[in-house]
Amino acid sequence: MEEEFDLFTKIFVDGDVDKEMLLNTVSNIVMGTISGSSISTKQAEIFIFNNGDFDEDKRNQGNDGFLYYKYYLEIEPTEDVGYRNYVLEISNLLTKLWDADFKAIASCDFEDLLPRKGGYNFDER
Repeated sequence: MEEEFDLFTKIFVDGDVDKEMLLNTVSNIVMGTISGSSISTKQAEIFIFNNGDFDEDKRNQGNDGFLYYKYYLEIEPTEDVGYRNYVLEISNLLTKLWDADFKAIASCDFEDLLPRKGGYNFDER
């Protein structure tokens, strides 16, 4: 039986790269097709945005610093994707971003199913 989650996912991402480099990195991780500032995969459509709230100082302060990261991704599932495959895609993306030395925090209804619980306050959860 399929779980009922809102699969929309937002991932705050920080790193000292430009948007094009992040776009290429994410595309390589998910093996997706780039179109403008979005990436299409079998499981999802990923949109990359500059964070209008980006703050050089605040991004490194406290538990809510991720809200001030340089970028964020908005990820929508494709129409017929199963939630397990979608969660696996998000998990892989997060893990590979961390492996590439990006800071990344997921915000979604299924954070507890993700590696490090999506990255937010992992040690405290």
